Amino acid sequence: MDQQQKHQIRGYEFHVTGALEKDGRYRGMILISKRGDTQQVYAKPVLIETLSSFKSVHAALIEASAYAQELIYSSAITALLPADTPACGKQAPQPPDLVGN
Repeated sequence: MDQQQKHQIRGYEFHVTGALEKDGRYRGMILISKRGDTQQVYAKPVLIETLSSFKSVHAALIEASAYAQELIYSSAITALLPADTPACGKQAPQPPDLVGN
C-alpha cells in the first residue's frame, strides 16, 4: 500500500489506498473502520476493493474514493458490511432448537 487518505462521510470513517498488483497495475481499496448508521467501530477494518485496476496509484485512489462515496450516499454499503456485533459481551439471541418428530 503506497498511499493512504482518511475520510469521514455521514459518520463512516474509512481510508482509501492503492495496492500494487502482480501485473504492475494498482487496485483501489477502501478500509472501513467505523459504520455511520450504527456507529460501530471495527477492530479490524473491513476491506472493499474497487472493480477496476489502473496504471497509476493516483487513479486507483480517485476510483476508491468515488466508489466509497457512491456506496455511502446510496446506502448500498450496508449490504457489504458485517452485521452489528452484540454490545459488551452479550450473546446474540439464538433461535429455538426445533426438533420435529
